[in-house]
Amino acid sequence: MILTVPTETVEGYAVALDSESDIRELMKLKDRDFNSGKVFTLVPESKAAIKKYALIPTAAEPFIEKYLPGELTLILPKNPAFHHFYYDHFDTIGIRIPDYPPFQEIQKPLGALILTSANPRGGTPKSLTGHLPSTIIDFTGKTPKILRQGNLKIKL
Repeated sequence: MILTVPTETVEGYAVALDSESDIRELMKLKDRDFNSGKVFTLVPESKAAIKKYALIPTAAEPFIEKYLPGELTLILPKNPAFHHFYYDHFDTIGIRIPDYPPFQEIQKPLGALILTSANPRGGTPKSLTGHLPSTIIDFTGKTPKILRQGNLKIKL
């Protein structure tokens, strides 16, 4: 089942990480395939669980400590020990932990989720709070790179 979920940034679609059929349905809904170049964001069950899914470069550690949960998505190298039918097609993984109690209540019984904005491909995401989508920082290169600035303004 695809859930429409509130976050502190924009409304999202979420599915359980362990539901292959729901992930495939989400891929159809968002018109994505494994070659699209866009990877769905993973919301781990906790900050401590990030390392199950991604390798954490030293440069990313202070951002995780300071800004998660919050309006930040980190692009990290995928942990090679993490195997999943969807994420095995990618070398990187986007990690985000929303800081929004209604979202957290939805997530609690479900565990790790896949999250994406609730809008058609190329469409404008709907914000319930008036906020922009999350800030995205890519930590997969030699130096961190801001891919998108949201309400959370970060200077590297």
